[in-house]
Amino acid sequence: MELIEQYFNVYLASLIMWGFLMAFLYNVVKKSSLPGSDPTAMWIALSIFLSYLLSDPLFNQGFGYDLLDSTSAYLVWSAFDLVTILVIMFIARGKTVQQLPVKLYVCTGLMINISLFIGMYIDLNFTKYIGPWWFWYLYSIIVNISDITMIIALLCNKDFLGLVRGYNRLRGLLKPEASPNA
Repeated sequence: MELIEQYFNVYLASLIMWGFLMAFLYNVVKKSSLPGSDPTAMWIALSIFLSYLLSDPLFNQGFGYDLLDSTSAYLVWSAFDLVTILVIMFIARGKTVQQLPVKLYVCTGLMINISLFIGMYIDLNFTKYIGPWWFWYLYSIIVNISDITMIIALLCNKDFLGLVRGYNRLRGLLKPEASPNA
């Protein structure tokens, strides 16, 4: 059963990477069909796809390196995500989250992933390892939900979860709606 679970996780990671490839290709087609449109979402999709490709366990096995053999894989993945955030911030430097909601969704998703990767690394290396516990299951669910949310954001570039609205409220850019009885 453990072997099936390990391979399922590797193939799920490949499926997520495939989703990022499809989001990039969708944005390429969208950009080519509207020649004057903004290419920023396309470049963000390309950067996140390349990041996931280069850190993919199956891709690395093709070069004779098994990334999953050590707990340092979590540090490698967090470093790739951090670099990807920096690249995205450079690509979208002139765009606000109102103009480009995908910027907020992808950076938030990557920051969530980084914190979970570091948590797993700490759990495996600095705590008394006793085997799987609730944090491992939470990690598996949240990382995959975060990745799927980023793929959806790359495909639609809309504020579908209300993160931009919440971000604006936190920054004080948007006043809460007045109640009808006021």
